[in-house]
Amino acid sequence: MASPEKHILVVGAGSIGRRHATNMLAAGALVDITDPDPAKATPPSGVSAIDYAGLGALRGYDGIVIASPSTFHAAQLRWALDAADRVLVEKPLATAVGELDQLADIDADRVMVGYNLRFHPPVLEFVHRVRAGEVGRPLAVRAWFGSYLPDWRPGVDYRRTYSARADLGGGILLDGIHELDLLLWLLPGEFEVAGAIVGRFGDLEIDVEDTVKAALRCGGTAVELSLDYLSRSYRRGLDVVGTDGNLRLDWATGTIELETPAGSTSMPALAEVGESYVREGLCFLAWLSGGARPPVLGAEGARSVRLAEEIRRAAL
Repeated sequence: MASPEKHILVVGAGSIGRRHATNMLAAGALVDITDPDPAKATPPSGVSAIDYAGLGALRGYDGIVIASPSTFHAAQLRWALDAADRVLVEKPLATAVGELDQLADIDADRVMVGYNLRFHPPVLEFVHRVRAGEVGRPLAVRAWFGSYLPDWRPGVDYRRTYSARADLGGGILLDGIHELDLLLWLLPGEFEVAGAIVGRFGDLEIDVEDTVKAALRCGGTAVELSLDYLSRSYRRGLDVVGTDGNLRLDWATGTIELETPAGSTSMPALAEVGESYVREGLCFLAWLSGGARPPVLGAEGARSVRLAEEIRRAAL
């Protein structure tokens, strides 16, 4: 449990901000929340609402969570590091490399980036097995994610969400940046983008891309990335073809499958993703009290933003 005197401010009272606030409150922290939208002013039970108009003058928090739309992350991060010891900023760290350049003077060891899938047991198991050499040297890796955007938030007009709007940092490339982070985690070394398609191919009423297809290379490993807002059923996974076998994590079937010359085996991968946010919040609170470093600090979080921009440039 977190120490009750740890005082946390959550900036952004949308679904992810409210989730963080509720989780940290349950872990024993004192939690405030703020949002520029008056319609979101009602805080979760036990959480105090703070007037967004006075945000710039706030100081003295142990930690701040930035859970606002992506376009605000870089600017709010600069302020937050003056107002608190450490900051958890939701992915992505920034929406463009130019914003990263503006953050160059910030102490990255005070910034945790919110890649909650780093805390998801099936992903941890998959990465561990690949790194343990279970399939030998990775020759090819594939990461995919697709889901129909209007179904993401039942009862909410998808056209008004940040995902659908360029002015808020939306688009599947940044929305699906979890997959880029997982690739960077899975494979050591530098990535090259061999080619990419980034565009709007469906009929959704959005002003951002709904599809990304990219071919990349990391050393001697070929990498394929597929992201979209169009798949009518949820699909997500990781697949590694190695010198000694194949390993696949398929979220749709809830399994991790290993294929080798000796045969095939399968294990369930059914952990609730919501628990990864709980573990992420506990990690942040423990870090505030001198605990272990989070898995993704500022410099690592910046790598996925740079890779996203390289994919976008390759598509031009």
